[in-house]
Formats: sequence, C-alpha cells, structure tokens
Amino acid sequence: MKNGLRFAVLGAGHGGYAMAADLSLAGYEVNLFNRSPKPIEAIRKRGGIEITGEAVYGEGFAKVKATTDMGEAIGDVDIIMITVPAFGHEFMIDKSIPHLKDEQIIVFNTGNFASLRLGHKLRKIGKKNVLAETSILIYSSRITGPTSVFVDGLKRKLPIAAFPSKKTKEVLEVLGNVYPQLIAATNVLETSLENLNPIFHPAITLLNAGLTERTMGNYVFYKDGVGPGVGRTIQAVDDERTGVAKELGLRVTSTTEWLYLMYGAKGNNIYEAIQNCKPYLDEGERGPKDFHFRFVTEDVPYGLVPIASLGDLLGVHTPNIKAIIQLWSTINQTDYFKEGYTAKKLGLSGLTEQEIIKLATEGSL
Repeated sequence: MKNGLRFAVLGAGHGGYAMAADLSLAGYEVNLFNRSPKPIEAIRKRGGIEITGEAVYGEGFAKVKATTDMGEAIGDVDIIMITVPAFGHEFMIDKSIPHLKDEQIIVFNTGNFASLRLGHKLRKIGKKNVLAETSILIYSSRITGPTSVFVDGLKRKLPIAAFPSKKTKEVLEVLGNVYPQLIAATNVLETSLENLNPIFHPAITLLNAGLTERTMGNYVFYKDGVGPGVGRTIQAVDDERTGVAKELGLRVTSTTEWLYLMYGAKGNNIYEAIQNCKPYLDEGERGPKDFHFRFVTEDVPYGLVPIASLGDLLGVHTPNIKAIIQLWSTINQTDYFKEGYTAKKLGLSGLTEQEIIKLATEGSL
C-alpha cells in the first residue's frame, strides 16, 4: 500500500460529496464517480467541492476529480469508497469488475449486508479484493449547491469490519489514520446489524404516511415525526434486531445508546434522545416527498428483510419488523419479502449459527 493513499468515491450523493471533499482537504487524491453526468457537471467545471460544517478535516474548497468513467475513477486508486444506497451497490461492483486490482480495498458506506451478498460474486470470478463495510456513513450531510456540501454532524465512533473478518485489522491499519472514529467490529454481520437506518426510517415514515402525502415531506423528519408512540414502535423494532444479533453471539448497540455515543444526545428513551439530538433537529432534515424514497426502497428490502429472514433462520420472532415490511409492501405494491436480501440471497440459507459465524470470519466454509 502506498504512503500517499488515493481514493475513489463512488456515488455523488450527499455522503459522496462530503466524503470526497473531506478526504481531499486531508491531502489525499480523490476521484468522484457518478453514473450520470449531470450531478457532477458543475464539479468538473469548477474542479472541486466547497465543504462547510463539522467535517473531519475542516472547511474549504477541496480539489476533486469528477468522472463518469469507472476505469478513470478506480484505475490507480488504493481505496474504493462506495457511498450509494444499497440498491446501487451491485451496479457499482459490476461496473468496477473490469478495472479492479487485487490489492484495492472496497468499502461499503453503509454496509447493508453488501459484503456477504457481493463478496461471493467477486470470489466466483477470481477477484481477491478485501471487502469492508461500515455500519453507517460517517457524515450527516446535505448538498447545498451544485459544488457545495454542508456537514451537520459526524459519528463519534463508527464500527467497521472486513469480509472476511480476519482482514479487519489490515483494513484498520490503512483507514484508521484517515478516520480515527473507526473501531473494529466482530464481523460484517455486526456492522450490518449495527445500521440503525432501517430501524428508524421505515417505522417513522410509515407512522407519518398521511403527513407525508399531505405535505410532500414538508416537515422536519425526526423532530416532527417522532412522538412517544412512534418512539415505542422504534423500540419494539430495535428489540427484535438486538434479539437476532444476540442469537449470533453479537452485542449490538441499542438505538438510545447509539444516539448517545454518536451524537451526544440525552434522554431516558428513544423519543427523548431523538428530541435532544442536534443533527436530528436540523430544519434541513425534511421528510421524504413520497414513498419511493430510500427510507423505504433501501431500508426495507436491504435492512429489515435480512433481519426478519435471519430471525426465521435462527428461530427469533420479529413480528413488528414483519408488520412494517408487509405494510410497506402493500403501500408501494411491491413484495419486499421477495425483492429483499433474504438469508438465501446472502448465502446463509440452511446454515447453522456456527457456520454463519465461520463464513463471516473466514470468507468461506
């Protein structure tokens, strides 16, 4: 691995803008890839992105090379950071395959079980890349203009694991100096189960469905969308998630603990913690304009469905999670149980708890 790391950030969304700009300010060479040219046209013309707020490496104008050519984006880099929603992970991997070099590390930000799902695909065609994933994106950010992004919060601690997990130390040796917030997770099962977007987003959006349809998302998502009753629903979903993790021998962070650790929130329960969490009170954190938004189309099939399916495999009941999946399937006229990442699609069907853990640790059985 070279001393001067070179990065490719795949996906020019809110997180991609923030990550590309922040890494550039840190002194790294950064390429930003996007599949369509329009979102990055202004960046190409200006030569970079203006970043403000609470980024890791401060504020300022950051030089970033933007491209729609995957070969140009990843050809000579050391680290490939994928920042698109889960439904775009496979596209990014497929586009990358012809240009991948074995020594390149691929990091999914956020994981959403991508390492398990796509690791097998890469191994089948002889690719030896180490895959890694974080539990969630390190930045809470939003694009404020064609070449500008605002970071309103950073995760204080962020679990990361490699697939196979025996490579996690190697990944941290490379990325730990870049992001001091990174801490080693047990394996990619833990990082995926530590992702709380599926625990928050689908439940809050579902229980504010009428408000969303009436206002087209013109409300502050967490501040206005979470009352005590919604908080109790989130807690029930979270209890089922932690139950699945426990069956795998994993101790994952509860939602309230997570809000305390990541953002310094305060409160005795989820409702109070959310209402005392600075980034969640930001007026820019609006609700979704409709139901075909990643809060549903990502977090239900790639977040809740795997948890429910793992629960079935391990004998852990997940009635609240299944109810939310079913209701979103009805609302969006989409069978998310069928479309989502089931245990079978993750290559886990029929495996025992011990075999699942061995697969996550060794990369094979």
